Amino acid sequence: MAEQIYEIICISLFGLVFGSFLNCMAMRMVRKEDYVKGRSHCMSCGHELGPRDLIPVFSYVSSGGRCRYCKEKISLRYPITEISFMVLSDVLYICTRPDGIMFYKNWVLVGLLFAIALVDLEAFEVPNGLLLAAFISWAAFSVIELILGRNNLLYYGKQLLAGLILGAVMLLLSLLMDSILKRDSLGGGDIKLYAVLGVYLGFAKSYELVLLSCIFGLIFALIRKMISRNASKEFPFGPSIASAAYLVLLFGDAITAWYFKLL
Repeated sequence: MAEQIYEIICISLFGLVFGSFLNCMAMRMVRKEDYVKGRSHCMSCGHELGPRDLIPVFSYVSSGGRCRYCKEKISLRYPITEISFMVLSDVLYICTRPDGIMFYKNWVLVGLLFAIALVDLEAFEVPNGLLLAAFISWAAFSVIELILGRNNLLYYGKQLLAGLILGAVMLLLSLLMDSILKRDSLGGGDIKLYAVLGVYLGFAKSYELVLLSCIFGLIFALIRKMISRNASKEFPFGPSIASAAYLVLLFGDAITAWYFKLL
């Protein structure tokens, strides 16, 4: 029990730090800044931040939610995203704890999905760089699993085929809906995101992903419309896909087993 508590504390701390990094990366992507190089800085005055300004959550609380240099208010986005990713990390760890490799594989994916959702919410864009990183991560962990004898090449071939088919199906559906609605229905980034997730999830779970993401999309659109009556018809679909993917990663096997019991 003590060991599990220690592990959760460690994952929580890493989740806070990783969440802070992902939030910073997403904000720089939106602003077309270099997210690899350069020091973190205040978004209001541009002052470079010191070590005590970069401690997740603690820095926000200790400074009273204001920049130490210009005294401008700091957005609640910072502690909210940091805590949110900490919770996502903890739940993921609890659900996949017996399988360390699976946890790290899914953790990297969840981190990238988190960043994609943040960027898409603000810029209506799914960055190709993050999609490529997700695919490279899948390939790297697949090699590790092959070396350990967990799966064979046929299994990964099926996963790749699932991604290609899911991407193709969503592209065809998008073109069909475009012709019916006379406007863009699904962005190219969303289609590529589906394809990458299909590689991770395989055939059976891809159906669950599409269904859940559509449900989340409808809920998100309704909430958005309730908050702002003048909201545009266009809305970011990436967060819905990312949320659905997270749930499928955690509960996909249980959902599949439950579904087949009904047949």
